[in-house]
Amino acid sequence: MDLFLKTNKRFELDKILFTLNSSDVIEEYKTPQKYGLALKKKQDFISVPNILYKVEERIKEIVYEQLPSGLLAIENPTVKLLTVTPSSNNKTTMLAPHVDIGRKCCLNIYINTHAERTIYYEYKAGKVEELSSFIASDGECWLINVSKPHAVLLSPPHIRKAVTISFVSTPYEEVVKHFCDE
Repeated sequence: MDLFLKTNKRFELDKILFTLNSSDVIEEYKTPQKYGLALKKKQDFISVPNILYKVEERIKEIVYEQLPSGLLAIENPTVKLLTVTPSSNNKTTMLAPHVDIGRKCCLNIYINTHAERTIYYEYKAGKVEELSSFIASDGECWLINVSKPHAVLLSPPHIRKAVTISFVSTPYEEVVKHFCDE
């Protein structure tokens, strides 16, 4: 099943500093979807939003320079900084199961991960069952099928950060071909 792929790609972003200003917020996703509501029936957790920030043009250019040229010939993806801040409460905190609206897949370059687990689910008849999961490390680059229900189990008090490269019209199966031959 095509859900995620750890690529061999290492993006050079070490010298980039990200400053987070509320004026740079592009999107904030906090409305629970049916997948998160179904999981809430099975387990108790606090659902937190993810926030997407615009990045400076120079960061986008640095990312584009490192993407496979064949992929850029198909689509110019958006580049944003993704953050997820866990609850300070002692309860289990997660970015609840969801599918991403407005993009088919993404390439995440992880900055702060803290051994947090990304979990994929199967959704049938109002119920969710865990299918698979992965734990990314800082600096790794993962291609993620965001059209399938997925969640992130967070590690409070750490803020999860990733540069996320979003493909709006190109499906996961097409994007993954450009990373299999690395």
